[in-house]
Amino acid sequence: MTAIAMAVLLTACGGGREQTAASACEAAVKAKLANRTFELDLKDLAARAKAETPDTLYLTSQIVFDKGLTSEYRQSVECKVRFENGKEPSVILLQFNWSMDDANKGK
Repeated sequence: MTAIAMAVLLTACGGGREQTAASACEAAVKAKLANRTFELDLKDLAARAKAETPDTLYLTSQIVFDKGLTSEYRQSVECKVRFENGKEPSVILLQFNWSMDDANKGK
């Protein structure tokens, strides 16, 4: 079962649109960063969700790369999720805001 499908099930069990959107964003991040180690706090991501339109949520949070290593650094991630009746939520924006100071850390 995909992460997005699991997110839809969570909504039915009271997880809410914010948590569903956070799970969809996490799945998109995992797909984009398949070969990287990172940590994304879903509760924080969901807590920061803001409605842009009745069917779109904007979420932002920090993502930690290489946690616990000397090369550990943090970046922000932005995600927009659209909800359409009868469909799984879709990520329509996924953006990483890289800081060169953090990206050069550990080099």
